[in-house]
Amino acid sequence: MTAAPAPANPSFLGWRGGRPAATLPAMTDTTRPTPDAPLVLPAGAGELIAIGGAEVVVKAAAPRVTFADYTAPAGFPGPPLHVHPAFDEVFYVLDGTLTVRLRDAVHEVAAGGTAFVPGAVPHTFANEAASPLRFLAVCAPGGFERYFRALAADDAEALAAITASVGYAPA
Repeated sequence: MTAAPAPANPSFLGWRGGRPAATLPAMTDTTRPTPDAPLVLPAGAGELIAIGGAEVVVKAAAPRVTFADYTAPAGFPGPPLHVHPAFDEVFYVLDGTLTVRLRDAVHEVAAGGTAFVPGAVPHTFANEAASPLRFLAVCAPGGFERYFRALAADDAEALAAITASVGYAPA
């Protein structure tokens, strides 16, 4: 007797027919049992934070990393030149051109390009184009999503606490 052939689309780790075996909480859910619990978000999900014409969709927020999908409107001036020695950033451009200033050097990063920014290096970014810019932002370690929330809520006390905790300062 021979073994039956494996099905074309076998069940693997609880997945059947493209659907998960269980529904998982959003990655930004602060009620999870532990901050290092693995989680999965479906397409289009995340925590939307609107800030001065920009939209930040937090896709993952954990102690070791923050991952966000950032859309900046045309002509978005970005933040002032600054530092935040407590975390580094990576920008991956999806659509448009990101203008990044690192110290005194200005770089244009087109779709498919990446900029790694050590937090202690004076930097800023902008969208100088006449069309929206979309990029992925990774902050490591995590926690900077709290800054976006406080900024959107115009919560000066929370902003002061967060900026102090990461060493965020004008450069």
